[in-house]
Amino acid sequence: MMNFVSRTLRVQDLLLDPNNYRFLDNPDYKKKLATKYHHDMVQETTLRMLERGHQYQIPALRDSILANGYVPMERVIVIPYAHAPTKKYLVVEGNRRVAALKGILRDAKEGSLSIKREQKKQFSSIPCAILEAHGMDLKEAERVIMGIRHIAGPREWGAYQQAQLILELVEEQKRDYSDIAQHIGLSRVEVGRRYRALKALKAMEDDEEYADEAKTEFYRLFHELVALPDVRDRFGWNQDASRFDDMDKAREFFELIAPQDPDAEAKLKTYSDVRKLKLIIGDPQAEAALLDPDKSFRDASAFVEPKDARSSTTQFSLELAKFKQLLNELSIETLRGLSSKDVEAMTEIAALIQERLDDHRKLRE
Repeated sequence: MMNFVSRTLRVQDLLLDPNNYRFLDNPDYKKKLATKYHHDMVQETTLRMLERGHQYQIPALRDSILANGYVPMERVIVIPYAHAPTKKYLVVEGNRRVAALKGILRDAKEGSLSIKREQKKQFSSIPCAILEAHGMDLKEAERVIMGIRHIAGPREWGAYQQAQLILELVEEQKRDYSDIAQHIGLSRVEVGRRYRALKALKAMEDDEEYADEAKTEFYRLFHELVALPDVRDRFGWNQDASRFDDMDKAREFFELIAPQDPDAEAKLKTYSDVRKLKLIIGDPQAEAALLDPDKSFRDASAFVEPKDARSSTTQFSLELAKFKQLLNELSIETLRGLSSKDVEAMTEIAALIQERLDDHRKLRE
């Protein structure tokens, strides 16, 4: 269904992808029109984003290329780009490598980097694989390649980027979960879970009340939400339709992860917090505390804590009862045999108890 034509191409004819999935969680990212990819300003902006983002590690890649030469262990994969006046190719796989080469050649031209003639020749043209699709459109083939590389492959994207690719394969290429799972190396269940989690997050992004609060980092929280039957039902999530049927209930969940009061603290911060909801949902007191803006997540959890996970106050009460019993059971013989250190320790304890009683009295007042 896919074919690759090997060809050595000039780096200057390779276009970095301005809508690279790597940029999706970058706050400075703005989606670019496909017809504008070849514009100098678009390419320069894309190169700067890759160079300045520490997560892309372009400086380290540049250093490696300068030290070892360009080693094409994996060919850069490209597709023909139709919107430029001259022949250009859009990079599908290899944006980091191409960005590193473009940066080296730019700096050498500007005089801020010195490279040998042989290096310039090697860095200016590289082996590429031109992707051709048969039986599917080129965009679909491109997404399948990215799935193989970044989900099943050794250098994974983040969870949000992986889910975005799955969503596009489902909604634009009309692929089913089993087909996608077969191509990218995930189970069918996990493909469905990632699709639904991103749909849930996008519902928040589209909600008129919470759109401004939505963040890509919330994806992991929704990833847990859609996997917990009682929890997703409580907040109005329809698993079969992959949507919230009850937006009032959905907003209750949104409020827990992104309170609209700027002074309030989110109650659910990690996927572990969301997972704990399965204990809270169904307990009226715990649920009431969960949704009470004046109560914390810990307050809600306290209603459903297992007996061996007692609060510090409860634990102190138990230890105090044991200590009281120990004092009551002291015999005359034991008291007579107390050492000076024992007496000193008991005196200190008595003083501490009086201090705590005074503190308690002040707090009550």
